[in-house]
Amino acid sequence: MTPPDEDAFDRTTVFVPSAPRPATTGLEEMGHYLLVIDGGEPGQRVEIGDKPMIIGRDPGCSFVINDSQVSRRHCSVGLRFETAVLTDNGSTNGTYVGGKRIAEPVPLTEGMIFTIGNHVLQYEKRNRRETRDMQELDRSLAKASKYVHSLLPAPLREGDILTEWFYLPSERLGGDAFGYFALDDDNFAIYIVDVSGHGVGAAMHSVSLLNVLRQRALPSTDLTKPAQVVGKLNQMFPMEDHDDMYFTMWYGVWNRASRRLAYCTAGHHAGFLLSADKASVRQLRTEGPIIGLLPDFPFETGAVDVPRGETLYLFSDGVFEIITHEGAEWALVDFEPLLIEPTSPMQSEPDRLHAAVRSVSRPGPFDDDFSILTVTFE
Repeated sequence: MTPPDEDAFDRTTVFVPSAPRPATTGLEEMGHYLLVIDGGEPGQRVEIGDKPMIIGRDPGCSFVINDSQVSRRHCSVGLRFETAVLTDNGSTNGTYVGGKRIAEPVPLTEGMIFTIGNHVLQYEKRNRRETRDMQELDRSLAKASKYVHSLLPAPLREGDILTEWFYLPSERLGGDAFGYFALDDDNFAIYIVDVSGHGVGAAMHSVSLLNVLRQRALPSTDLTKPAQVVGKLNQMFPMEDHDDMYFTMWYGVWNRASRRLAYCTAGHHAGFLLSADKASVRQLRTEGPIIGLLPDFPFETGAVDVPRGETLYLFSDGVFEIITHEGAEWALVDFEPLLIEPTSPMQSEPDRLHAAVRSVSRPGPFDDDFSILTVTFE
């Protein structure tokens, strides 16, 4: 510490005041926000201003939601003495809080969730400065999420192999990945993987795996042999070299000439092969540990003949490991009956299954990534 200047006590110091700064309080720094947690753009955050926020499909609304189940001016959220109040504006399909349709204005408390159409929104009270910083981070994560999506293949809607899929990470970035590609004129590869954990680390791991498969960077491996592919990946991605992360996998190869589907699984639940009329269901699974646990495990290949019109359903465990409105924990056996329900002419099979699970799940985002891939063999 520097000793004081003795002469300083004999001098007169004149202080020139700067322009007065407005007093700020913690209250003034706080803002009221709605966070989209499902539907539209998950992670989008909109501030509630001095005027009531009108939510609906009408382009003139304060918060526009493009959802056929949402009315033009569906509901509104306004501030009354620093309390956010949700009001349904006579919408056709209703506004739901805690699974119940509201008829009167409802005061929103921190973290309260409400549903309109296929959208789930959450009320938050947050520091404005921190929110601006978070929104900048969200923009960066959105770019990363867009890159991950770019690695997923486009649906195939013409030819003798037809594919559809639905992909919804539980966070901005997820660990699920899937893909398909022609190995040659006769063989077509199909796979799904589920990386442990969520967020950036899991996404980076899945991107590494996707790039290895897309670039066929598996030395001394016959990609038409599922057990060889799974075994090589098991050697390339040991848990101890990847921050203890592991993944499960289902990998199959369809041969056009023989109409035979060979497959191998590593810690993943079965793929489901359904006949065209959904009267017949076969579970396709081989025994094997998660990838990264036992580097020298001898994986085996299974195979089935596939008649025309059958469809293969591959999905991650986030599809069935949900909590229902009643608080019950689902397992695979609870999800299976949804597979044999009739198809919808208005939706793809993955979209239909997502809507069915969403209808029984408790409000809010899923706890895990939600991925479904269907492959129909014509």
